[in-house]
Amino acid sequence: MTLKILVVDNHPMILKLLSNFLEKEGHEVMTASDGLAALSVLEVYTPDVIFVDLVMPNIGGDKLCLIIRSIPRFADLFIVILSAIVAGNDIDYRKFGADACIAKGSIKSIQKHVLEIIRHRADKSRTSPEPVANLEDDQYQTITRELLSAKNHFEGIINNMSEAVFELTPDGIIIFVNLAAMALCDLAEEKLLAANLVTLFSKDEHLRISSLLAQPERLPQLIEDDPATLLNGKHVALHFLKLGKTKPGIILIAKDISERYEAEQALQTSEIRFRELFDNMGAGVAVYEAENLEAGDFVFVDFNRAAQRIEKIGKDQVIGRSLLEVFPGAKEFGLPAVLQRVWRTGRPEHLPVALYKDNRLSGWLENYVYKLPTGELVAIFDDVTARKQAENNLAIESATNGAVARISRMIISSDSLKDISTALLEELLVLTESKYGIIDLVDPKTDNLLAMAFSQEIQTMCNMHEEGDACVHAPKGLIIWVLENRAAILSNSPGTDYRAKDLPDGPAALTRLLAVPAMFNDEFLGLITVTDSPRNYEQRDLDTVEQFASLFALAAQKKQAQDHIAHLAHHDPLTGLVNRHLFPDLLAQAMILSQRHRKKIALLYVDLDKFKQINDDHGHLAGDTVLKEVAARLRGLLRDSDTVARMGGDEFVVILQDIAGKSSVAEVTKKIIETLAEPILFYETRFTVTASVGISIYPDDDKQIDALLQKADKAMYQAKKSSTASHFFYDG
Repeated sequence: MTLKILVVDNHPMILKLLSNFLEKEGHEVMTASDGLAALSVLEVYTPDVIFVDLVMPNIGGDKLCLIIRSIPRFADLFIVILSAIVAGNDIDYRKFGADACIAKGSIKSIQKHVLEIIRHRADKSRTSPEPVANLEDDQYQTITRELLSAKNHFEGIINNMSEAVFELTPDGIIIFVNLAAMALCDLAEEKLLAANLVTLFSKDEHLRISSLLAQPERLPQLIEDDPATLLNGKHVALHFLKLGKTKPGIILIAKDISERYEAEQALQTSEIRFRELFDNMGAGVAVYEAENLEAGDFVFVDFNRAAQRIEKIGKDQVIGRSLLEVFPGAKEFGLPAVLQRVWRTGRPEHLPVALYKDNRLSGWLENYVYKLPTGELVAIFDDVTARKQAENNLAIESATNGAVARISRMIISSDSLKDISTALLEELLVLTESKYGIIDLVDPKTDNLLAMAFSQEIQTMCNMHEEGDACVHAPKGLIIWVLENRAAILSNSPGTDYRAKDLPDGPAALTRLLAVPAMFNDEFLGLITVTDSPRNYEQRDLDTVEQFASLFALAAQKKQAQDHIAHLAHHDPLTGLVNRHLFPDLLAQAMILSQRHRKKIALLYVDLDKFKQINDDHGHLAGDTVLKEVAARLRGLLRDSDTVARMGGDEFVVILQDIAGKSSVAEVTKKIIETLAEPILFYETRFTVTASVGISIYPDDDKQIDALLQKADKAMYQAKKSSTASHFFYDG
């Protein structure tokens, strides 16, 4: 019987002698010089028996056996270890999946035992061959055992390393991994060996790893700042090393830095938040590092936007330059001395209000200086020139900060927008000494103003009218200019202000006006207006109102987000209609109004006929188009007082309030059915949608929500079954 045989040995003479011997015995023989070459042969060749040496380069025999046994199509392959080191039961060949073992000796003894194994396999004998054949001839064992001992010693050292170690062929095939590598990849050794290194990484990393392997001249190379990502999601630092010329190949040392990477990402996110806070602080902030401590000179490391505004200088003109170079008057001002003390002691200091002056600018500044854990110094400062010029500004500043803190706490606590607006207005009227004031939301559709808080006198001046729970008024005079230009206005003579030309007149009684838009990310959310201070409004008044407008914009945007979340919870995302969760509440409200006004309600349960066929034949995109068009047509047919909801799938429910009788309901129902039957265009396809409608009447048919819906649903199914009518009233 001819067998297919694969001989794997790194000794050319063994390969040649065994190959010739087995071929003369009438067998088909393939050879491979190492484990990696053997795996390449096994991709295209399925032998009956394989003879494997244990000690080989590029994947040893023990590892090769484990890999072969992990491949289902080699389950019946008979594996024979052919090695000089198996005497004395030092090697348990069964633990890595071999079926028999021959100790290397003279070529004749090897041929004898190989032939016995071949015949045993050809006869398909059920008896097991002797555990280790050819023990009597051990002349080759000593050298091989020394090689194996050295190899095991090397692997022992490598396996005790905490870093993952991979040995690769020049084209990136893995031929050795240590225990840490297996743990890093969450894969067994047999799954890693002979695999291409690139396949261990996520797809986004393939090009980077492949390019590096393709250019060995770039090695050694360390990849740490931008770590690679494995398929299991771990982030790893990679150190590629090139092996010597005698043995071309690559060593990769990999280290799991996922925790560090994630911490760095978190830190980066934190730094972004800090940068946003830093750049958007109202106070100026300068960060220094010591350049010449004894001379009291420090170099700018950072400079926020407020600092640029206060000092009237750009950041690029400051960073990297010394304090005394940029601000030559700083020494007389006293700042270098404070920076020296804080740097030495680590204790923060307050540099009281003092006049800074040089040939470029002049102003009163107040500084607070701190030392960071990094050794850098931070000066937080404010231009208090106006406060110094007028002592009462100090009290106003303090009051403003207190008001901002109180309003901020209300915003953080998610107080209602109306309560926040009322508190804002009260604070502003005091801070600006204004007689009247109003805080409005802007209706983006109509540009009408929705008053959230206002002085009582303003209600008459602005001709407010109530719409539901809201007081609404149209913008007039300079307020129109603010809306059109999205900019603040300070006018101490609004009646003659040039900006009011060609605009409808505002309230004639106003003597002074300050109006500021409340903006959030360039979105015009609202407007704060204060009027009629007994003194002229100044820039500080405008700054105060702008600060409060920012708070109001933040509160309004937060309310928008909360309203949007609530809307998503109660409305169908596809059609925008009320969903089944909100519908019972709306029906309950309609019932209460019906009882109060002694009117009746009609409940129409609308179901689209054969809608599933549209989905099945043309896809869900076509179905979604039909549902959206149906929703739009239903909304277009109904009054503002009526309600239409999508209950799910192709089912809609309509609430008709204040109905005159069944005849009027029937007319509306027929109109709905006719309108829905008009063709709906989807690209080049026209759909004709018919509907079945069931109707129940409150309170005639029932007074309970669930019962009314059930009865309308029952009537709808009657309509579906009918061949003559497409709508039915519930008849009990």
